[in-house]
Amino acid sequence: MRLKLKTQGLAVIVLCVLVFSAGALLGTMSYMEKLPVHVHFKCRLCHTVSDPTVDKSLNSFGKDFRDNEPPYTWNAVLAEKDSDNDGYTNGFEIGDELGDGIADISIERSNPGDPDNCPSSITPATLSIIKSLFRD
Repeated sequence: MRLKLKTQGLAVIVLCVLVFSAGALLGTMSYMEKLPVHVHFKCRLCHTVSDPTVDKSLNSFGKDFRDNEPPYTWNAVLAEKDSDNDGYTNGFEIGDELGDGIADISIERSNPGDPDNCPSSITPATLSIIKSLFRD
């Protein structure tokens, strides 16, 4: 009888852990899909770890994404911010400078939540000048 109770108790604990983990993963995926591009960095766009399980692991962009109005929404306000203070806007790094949800590129230029991960040595102002040279 005692062994049966221990086995059932262990089964309940394992089931709870599995359900909690699945919920965290599904939540992360649904938030990630709200961003225009999330190909390369995936979870690390918002989290400090590749396999997030708790909200405490949010990086600076993840916190801004969570605190945006409405929460977890990609828009022009979030695109114009520079969450990691690296000199590049979130929109430039993700590839949607207007924040309209339409990506200008197919893979992120860099991670908007990691100040050590910058797009390139070309500044946004220089890139704007280069782009203007190729406009009709």
